Amino acid sequence: MSTLLTEKPGVMSADEREKLLKQIESINKEFQDFVYIISHDLKAPLRAINALSDWIATDYADKFDDDGKEQLRMLTTRVNRMQNLLDGVLQYSRIGRITEDPALIDLNQLLQEIIKLLGTPANIHITVEGQLPIITSEPTRIQQVFQHLLSNAVRFMDKPEGFIKVACAEENGFWKFSVADNGPGIPEQHFEKIFRLFQTLQAKDQFESTGVGLTLAKKIVELYGGKIWLTSAVGQGSTFFFTLPKTDSQKKTD
Repeated sequence: MSTLLTEKPGVMSADEREKLLKQIESINKEFQDFVYIISHDLKAPLRAINALSDWIATDYADKFDDDGKEQLRMLTTRVNRMQNLLDGVLQYSRIGRITEDPALIDLNQLLQEIIKLLGTPANIHITVEGQLPIITSEPTRIQQVFQHLLSNAVRFMDKPEGFIKVACAEENGFWKFSVADNGPGIPEQHFEKIFRLFQTLQAKDQFESTGVGLTLAKKIVELYGGKIWLTSAVGQGSTFFFTLPKTDSQKKTD
């Protein structure tokens, strides 16, 4: 006697898929709530510690020796780092959950605004090679990608004269962007590590970095269907590449 099977072995039924999706949605919501609550609850005491340390530094300035002043400076630095870490975690958790209306973005104008915002030192020169495209996307997200890549290149520059170049080319239906610098370079064995959350290659007391920026950039780029990677030579510099798919309208006008 044969039995008719309505579902293939190992294949989920529609009800099972719906149940699984609801479970995933519930877990995601719990995670988002957890991140928000923890970040909010931690920020309040951090602000209090920061205010207290500022008060001590002002009212007791004449009572500290050089070592005491250095310890107080380190306290303030680490409190600020913790606040930046919490902000980074919140930004990371919001990607893909909170969206903007897509808009036309003139990347030539956006890059100039970012460069002004960075307040780049006089010995570091940022240039844009050729004309960048006008794309349709979420403005804040695209700004975050370029801002994190450029700020990293500026922050870790180790040459008396720093040069950072932004460029773009069309490749197989994608915009391929590059941010190249003549900084310290990155050993190949760390190419994947630097895109992981909270991972930095330098001592945190030497360079103020949360290890969140490249992780955010990677998540944003991949959310849009692109990818991000780098090439680098130690002592000579690095080039970060990322791609964004061209929209149908952009493909038709080429």
